[in-house]
Amino acid sequence: MVRKLGRGGGVRTLLMRLSCILRGWPALLALPLAAEPIFDGTSLEGWDVREGEEKWWSVEDGAIRGGSMEKNVPHNTFIASEERYANFELRLKVRLVEGEGFMNSGIQIRSQRLPGSHEMIGYQVDAGTGWWGKLYDESRRKKVISEPVGAEALAEVVKDWGWNDYRIRCEGPRIRTWINGVAAIDYTEADGEIPLEGRIGLQAHGGGRFLVEFKDIEIERLPDTPGAPAWPVVSPRTPEQQLEAFKVPEGFEVELVASEEQGVGKPITVTWDPQGRMWTMTAFEYPVDANEDRLKAEALYLRGGQDKVLVFDDPYGPGPHQPRVFADGLAIPLGLLPLGDGALVQYGHQIRHYRDGDGDGRADGHEVVLTGFGIQDSHLFPHQFERAPGGWIYLAQGLFNDSTVRRPDGEPFADGSASVAFKHCKLGRFRSDGSAFEPLTAGPNNIWGFATARDGEVFLQEANDLGIPVAEFLE
Repeated sequence: MVRKLGRGGGVRTLLMRLSCILRGWPALLALPLAAEPIFDGTSLEGWDVREGEEKWWSVEDGAIRGGSMEKNVPHNTFIASEERYANFELRLKVRLVEGEGFMNSGIQIRSQRLPGSHEMIGYQVDAGTGWWGKLYDESRRKKVISEPVGAEALAEVVKDWGWNDYRIRCEGPRIRTWINGVAAIDYTEADGEIPLEGRIGLQAHGGGRFLVEFKDIEIERLPDTPGAPAWPVVSPRTPEQQLEAFKVPEGFEVELVASEEQGVGKPITVTWDPQGRMWTMTAFEYPVDANEDRLKAEALYLRGGQDKVLVFDDPYGPGPHQPRVFADGLAIPLGLLPLGDGALVQYGHQIRHYRDGDGDGRADGHEVVLTGFGIQDSHLFPHQFERAPGGWIYLAQGLFNDSTVRRPDGEPFADGSASVAFKHCKLGRFRSDGSAFEPLTAGPNNIWGFATARDGEVFLQEANDLGIPVAEFLE
């Protein structure tokens, strides 16, 4: 509106209005920036996919698409933003396309990739049947850390197999989300050391044949929180640098036993024999999954690989220590248990008994004890070989492997059966000569911690959280 200016009041009115505008200018500078698209609808520019996982990610019909309807996604796979964000409001549309198996997705926020792994670490805003409105701490606390604020209201609006509008707002330690306009998460981080910045990631969960799609992705940056913790700069450390970086409770200490410099690469299983020698293995060949490429997996186990079983004869003095090679030409031998003049070793479809007949500290050969184990997923092969009362040996198998266990010579087991079905997550037991094999459980999921006390009591820990860190196993 244009107004003719007169003397006195008219001029003062103009000056007063101008003064208000000038006084408000700093506040205008602090306002959030306008939302900006972080996906152009036609390409993956600005996003990165881990090498070897490109086939699981594409752009179709204006959306980022993850997963497959033809093949099982063998493990979690993520596409991640190249940019990092601290405080922001993220808006996007998410849809899961129904297939079969485990179908789940999520949006990583304030996260980063785990070096040398297909995983990301950080907060995950979940998506999928049974998971809508939950906040999971991926690869860190490894559990749900926030449930929906209004589960019933949320259930009325979410679409299991349709497009859902997500709004994710992060301000300081507080994370809030809305799905289709209904409040889902309201979580405030109590741990002052948790990073409050990082990358955004889109997940296709492993274990199923399905698709997940993301579109209309835009983000509005909000003012930073002064002094907020950030992820440390990730760079390879020397073994000595890593040793110095460990933080352990009072009364504990960490010693360097060995590292890649001594040829110990990707060790997973560690066990001891009655003489006090420490046995371990390498997993340089990991991952090779028949779920993804059966011919490649079968060929590897037919020809042998670069992995080894290693023995430390005296690992107790100042390190690092140089191990001796007990057996080589292997591929991802997860299961390992010293036995007699050698060791039981898992190899592909088989459990083998490697023996050192001449006492030179190296295996002369092996015999197959059991066969028929599935090789669909190489991080879930039979493992956790542990002695059990009554001359039995425990073993665990993970979710995506499908086994029909039998003796290699075609002889029946002691109970008369020719084979034993051992499907997916199971705990079982067997005799060291292969004369008997028995499943013990249906689950739990992916047992990675397993120990037997002196009195035979068994404790275990599984990958997807029973709600307690360690569970007592009762037969």
